[in-house]
Amino acid sequence: MNTKGICNGVILLALLAGPGSVWAGDRDQAGGGKSEPQSQSGQREQQPAEPATTRPPVNIPVYMPPLRGAPVARVGGGTRGFGDGLPYVSVVTPEDTGYTSSPQPVLYWYLSEPVDTRFEFALINDDEIEPIIELTSDRAMQKGLNFLDLSEHGVSLKPGVIYQWSVALVGQPEKRSSDIVSSGTIELVGLTDQQAAALQDADASEAVSIYARTGYWYDAFAGLMRLIEASPGDAGLIGMRKALLRQVGLDAVADADS
Repeated sequence: MNTKGICNGVILLALLAGPGSVWAGDRDQAGGGKSEPQSQSGQREQQPAEPATTRPPVNIPVYMPPLRGAPVARVGGGTRGFGDGLPYVSVVTPEDTGYTSSPQPVLYWYLSEPVDTRFEFALINDDEIEPIIELTSDRAMQKGLNFLDLSEHGVSLKPGVIYQWSVALVGQPEKRSSDIVSSGTIELVGLTDQQAAALQDADASEAVSIYARTGYWYDAFAGLMRLIEASPGDAGLIGMRKALLRQVGLDAVADADS
């Protein structure tokens, strides 16, 4: 994965880079196609029907929160629409704390429209006075899913610590109360031997489902994004992503997904 850009192909600082989906189609040139075969009697021969192609059934991953009944930790996002005229930014996280098995996970957020205001990213925890990482950019950013890979910044999470990470659009630096902010939480939790064994025997798509049903949101979503980056036109994979987003209450993001 190219980890220094946003998923839409816009570079954020030299930190973020994301793939874009490209659709290509072939169009026959007028008069350039082959004529249909005919029989000696002058009648066109019936061509055998093309065999129907079927896509293997898509197994929709089901996200199971690791701590049922945990307090809501996500700020922003949710089912809010885009009709208020303001950009919509949302971290792509569950409502409560999501698990990761990676000390250096990839963190995703969604932006509803292109913006050219100041953008800020921060990662904090209650044990540190200063943010663990804080990034600022004044460069324009396009709409869609964006991400930041902590491994690109030498930042590693510690197990058992709940971290809060946030993204913000700063329209008026002198009036920070007007910032458009979204934040979520993440915790590094090691895999059990059973989980590790199941993942070892799983393909990439199966791994997404295993991570999801065991509460490892960040691993599930990042794994699914890698599959989509490898096959950007795969409707089944896009459907899986929409389903995951809806399961954590990000309906507005799912509705805009394509």
